[in-house]
Amino acid sequence: MTLPRRAAAVAAIATTAVLGAIGTATAAPKIDTPVDAAIAYLTETAGTDQNALAAVTTTGKTAELVAAAGLKNIGFTPFGYQAPTLGCGFNLPFTMTAASAVSGQAGPDTGLAGPPGTLRFQAAPATVGMPLASGLSVAWLNVGNGRSGITPLDEMTEYNLPSLAKTVDTGPGTVVASLWGSIDYPGSRCLVLPTVGLFTVPDLPVEPVPATTSAAPTTPGQAPTTTGQAPTTPAQAPADTGSASGSSSGSGDNN
Repeated sequence: MTLPRRAAAVAAIATTAVLGAIGTATAAPKIDTPVDAAIAYLTETAGTDQNALAAVTTTGKTAELVAAAGLKNIGFTPFGYQAPTLGCGFNLPFTMTAASAVSGQAGPDTGLAGPPGTLRFQAAPATVGMPLASGLSVAWLNVGNGRSGITPLDEMTEYNLPSLAKTVDTGPGTVVASLWGSIDYPGSRCLVLPTVGLFTVPDLPVEPVPATTSAAPTTPGQAPTTTGQAPTTPAQAPADTGSASGSSSGSGDNN
């Protein structure tokens, strides 16, 4: 599936999920599968926060559709659509926020992705200035293993300013996530409306098993033999010249 078709599929699923979520935010979730249990956990965690409940409901509906469709290997990292954002930006009071997630990678930490089995979420509003405070959150659900959570994007930069990012231990599988919240800038506050996306976290890398070689047992103190070397004839004891001389002398005496 090409990138535009994948993006269209995500947008269609997200739109269907949003429409299906209208009027069902307070409905009691069913508990039949790990995904159902995760949705129930997210709903309980959201509590009475209406923004969190809306995001959780959208995430849950999308997860159900993804599980039913059997979607896997979502190879792109942006969320399905940019999040409408109010209160800041170049065209006040409205702008857009681009959100994305990067799956973990093996090797040294480059600051762009976490270790294998994780997702690093990040957001970037189309506005100027350095963020002073982050009220962003992401509701996520792993359709494969049932893990879920509502996680604040509260990581900080080396200058003690919000990075608008967070690395989450989701485990391998297809992850549905919804991002929303607020960001404070000097003189303004961005209110980021929810956006939803699908992401694939690859399976954890399998460590190679070290090869083992079997060597022929050696006698203690004996040097190991070289494999493939032709067998040698055991060395014969040298002739006893003294015995030979004694024999000759003895013969002379007999004579």
